[in-house]
Amino acid sequence: MPKSDKTGPNGGDDPTVDRDSQWRQVVQRLYEPDRDGGLTAAIVFAIADAEGVAPTEVNSPPLYEAVDAERIEQALFGSETGETVREATGRVEFRYADYLVSVGSDGWVRVSEPTRPERP
Repeated sequence: MPKSDKTGPNGGDDPTVDRDSQWRQVVQRLYEPDRDGGLTAAIVFAIADAEGVAPTEVNSPPLYEAVDAERIEQALFGSETGETVREATGRVEFRYADYLVSVGSDGWVRVSEPTRPERP
């Protein structure tokens, strides 16, 4: 089971605020390609943690409408032959509902929420 943390990466009670101060990290979850069921599941579990709901309740919109998690997984963590290798170094960020989701080549899936309401 992946490690999940509802605080910032340095621990403590206050989630970290990312570099542009428009997003506040609320959850991070470690994805381990050799052990976990897939990146899609890790992302859904992290979003569910952020929302305080069961993973089966994360369905609006469907994750595949926001991002191609299989392509991210292939680019960052593995090859088409099934061997786990580091294909890239970096991270991919995308919006899902009201969240900013970041997947890093270090395996951390981070979910952030806006620090202030968006203007129409």
